[in-house]
Amino acid sequence: MIRKFLFSLAAAALLLSAMPAQAHFVWVAVLNSPSGQPQAYVFFGELAAEDDDALLDKIAQTKLSARSISGRAPLKLAKQASQGTGAWVGQLPEGAGALSATCNYGVLDKRGQVFLLQYYAKYLDAAHPGFKALARDEALPLDVVPGAAVGEKRPLTVVFQGKPVSGSEVVALDPTGKEEKLKTNDKGEVEIPSGVAGVYSIRAKLEVEQAGSENGKEYKKVVHYCTLALRTADGKNTTAATAKSDEAPEVMRRAREARAAWQKFPGFAADLKLFTDGHEQTGKIKVTAGGEVELSGFQLKDDKPVLTVLRSLVGHRMGSGGEDFDVSFAEEPTGHPFGRLIKFNSDTAMGSHYRIKDDVVREVNRKSENGRFTISVLEIRRNEEGKYLPGVYTVSFWNKDGSLKSTTTTNESWKRVGAFDLPLTHDSVATSANELRNLRMEFSGHTLLEAAAAK
Repeated sequence: MIRKFLFSLAAAALLLSAMPAQAHFVWVAVLNSPSGQPQAYVFFGELAAEDDDALLDKIAQTKLSARSISGRAPLKLAKQASQGTGAWVGQLPEGAGALSATCNYGVLDKRGQVFLLQYYAKYLDAAHPGFKALARDEALPLDVVPGAAVGEKRPLTVVFQGKPVSGSEVVALDPTGKEEKLKTNDKGEVEIPSGVAGVYSIRAKLEVEQAGSENGKEYKKVVHYCTLALRTADGKNTTAATAKSDEAPEVMRRAREARAAWQKFPGFAADLKLFTDGHEQTGKIKVTAGGEVELSGFQLKDDKPVLTVLRSLVGHRMGSGGEDFDVSFAEEPTGHPFGRLIKFNSDTAMGSHYRIKDDVVREVNRKSENGRFTISVLEIRRNEEGKYLPGVYTVSFWNKDGSLKSTTTTNESWKRVGAFDLPLTHDSVATSANELRNLRMEFSGHTLLEAAAAK
């Protein structure tokens, strides 16, 4: 059973390491700058929001235009980055009602599939008086054209070179993060829900068998993506959509209070069985009231990897609270499935950014001189009080150039002992280009160190 579980976890980790950790697309949007003035933004990420600044140079060739009823004007772009995230930014001319962009990303080879990748991006405000006239941009080979909302539905039409596209893949996220995956009918049409005010992130994909060459590289297929950031005022505002900057500390505080933590922790001792890359050992673990981890009875060539995992596991459960959070929202509501991005204003060294959804920290992003890492929480556990504990999560490390260095996938379970949720099992699979490492820890015979609690 253990072997089967580890195999499944290893397979999942290998799949994660073989695939891009995040899908990236070019997006454009009009947002307010820190000074309150509307500006044109070009993003490279999953949604119309700031993402990893190390990847911005990959789309430096993007051409952005502001559109109005009277015509279009090209915009000059400047890179803007802070604390690990960023965007290309341009000055918005007076009267602009829409944005359009094109980006020839170049020839890629993905597992033997060689293709030319073309990005198109568009921003529209459904409340703008010129919305109907600006909805279609004939300069974009692939275009997602929104219509007027009817009730709580909004029609979209996908066109390629002026003709409707049947069977095009369309993905739409509303401002709350709810995702719809659709395919266009024979008229190139789909309908998306439109009952929430905010920015919808919509993208369409089309693959065309077309041979050619680009900068000396030959390809047999062209992959087109068109994104649409659509701002709407229909429907009801959500809490996320109306949250103000000064509410970010409250969001962080609720998430901190919702996690299961060891308050007035007396320490504990337990039997510990280790499975490291197929080798089994049994010994004991003691965790002091101060969070120090002590192992005995093991014959490990190098105990640092195991101790690093244990110290992290213990450290994240130690009680804390009462602090003030110097944080602010780093983006407008975009419907990200892990919640709106929050940044620590004073942490300029590590550039800490969090995503919080339903009072649960779902993602942590930090950077260093050598690169950055991301913790993504996929599943949580709940204790008797309804507080959350980590379940399944991944930790991904990127090099400074944005390439993926390694990924660790972890699954943890917990046991209630007295008033404390103590570790029961920990399974992790670490993968990199040249290595696959398994670690399983089984805790049993838990006892609280009552003597320490009485001091």
